[in-house]
Amino acid sequence: MSPAAEGLPHPFARPLRAGAVSLVSPVEFGRMLAAPEPPLVVDVRPPAERALARLPNDRSVPLSELPHRYGELPSGREVIVYDQFGSQARRAVEYLQRKGFPRSAALEGGLDEYARTVDPSIPRYTAGLSPGGLLLRQFPRADSGCLAYMAVDVATQQAVVIDPGVDVAPYQAALADGPWQLRAIIETHTHADHLAGHAALHASTGAPIYVSHRSPAQYPHERLREGDTVDVGPEAIHALETPGHTRDHLTLRLGRSIFTGDTLLIGACGRTDLGDGDPELLYESLTQKILRLDDATEVLPAHFGPHHALVDRYASSLGFERATNEALNQGSREAFLKYMTEGWPPKPEAFDRIVRTNLEA
Repeated sequence: MSPAAEGLPHPFARPLRAGAVSLVSPVEFGRMLAAPEPPLVVDVRPPAERALARLPNDRSVPLSELPHRYGELPSGREVIVYDQFGSQARRAVEYLQRKGFPRSAALEGGLDEYARTVDPSIPRYTAGLSPGGLLLRQFPRADSGCLAYMAVDVATQQAVVIDPGVDVAPYQAALADGPWQLRAIIETHTHADHLAGHAALHASTGAPIYVSHRSPAQYPHERLREGDTVDVGPEAIHALETPGHTRDHLTLRLGRSIFTGDTLLIGACGRTDLGDGDPELLYESLTQKILRLDDATEVLPAHFGPHHALVDRYASSLGFERATNEALNQGSREAFLKYMTEGWPPKPEAFDRIVRTNLEA
């Protein structure tokens, strides 16, 4: 940058307007919560929404009650206001600033964006909690870099768990908190990097286990083929057969989201040089199934973080992956096949043992 340009503001930065609402990004908010003196956190959502998801150590002041209760808040302390998507929090901060709370700010993107980018263990739900509204929760396991999921239909209280890990206590606790009834357990594929928890979860709940019809699983299970569905209340999870990482791989579509397992990861794809993987099948699955979906489709993978040489992000969009994913941008079928078959490290020592255990249990 030239010396003359150093003092200029960024050309896309809009100057702060008088009375404008201060915003705090989710990442910055996460750092603030971890500080020795965190801000006062205020939830302005109605009780019905708060019962589904909330931040620890916060204070509930529904927006409709704020004109009568703002005096309960300490005016000299930093106050961060949140709702589910951000708009109601902005309205609350506008009001607080007029009432003498200059250190108030709104969480940008709300609790939904905070869950996507900072803390995926916080449940997300559809706007407005319509009768068909779904509650979605991610279960990240830092030790293995794995992600499991729970989808709940709020109206019927039916739940589905996808790709559970061997420690089923977090899923059992989440079911009890609802209380939700487990409708089904679905495995996107036979996992080789971690022990699966479908057997233990089935034993404790009686919920059936669903796998691909191509799976050689030896435990009792239901089989899914292309186009088959598993109901979650009035909603349905649709099975797409996406072999490649493994022969028995499924991608699961629920509304605007797809649970991609290892078929599509954030910035990468699952390896095809292990077990019964096949790079040509993976190419077909990606180009003929996944990439034909809309760019706005939310991508929910089975892995995240440095344990799998991935970024510390828990969700993406198909449009973003189409534009930035290294595996998807090889330029040709031949280049993709070469990319998926050359330069990978040796097969992990525990690979065969984990696969065998996951198929037997």
